Amino acid sequence: MSLTTIKVDSAVRDRLNAEAHRLGLTAGSFVEELLEAWAREQRFAAMRQAMAQTPPDLLASYRAETSAFDALTGDGLTKEPTATSEPR
Repeated sequence: MSLTTIKVDSAVRDRLNAEAHRLGLTAGSFVEELLEAWAREQRFAAMRQAMAQTPPDLLASYRAETSAFDALTGDGLTKEPTATSEPR
């Protein structure tokens, strides 16, 4: 990995360094995490926009199809035992 320098206002640099230190990260790792979070939000925003633009007929078809899966929620399976429940 090659390193480079970016120019930011000294107040921004200080904030980046403080937050990175608080999280136990380097400033570079913190910036990388910020960029990944931003990219993830951009992907979700694109998905939300695409979903909002779904034509009504396709949305109705999707809802009809997934309602069949909803019927399976009471499929007769018993609840999984928890650590405090008696063994079956």
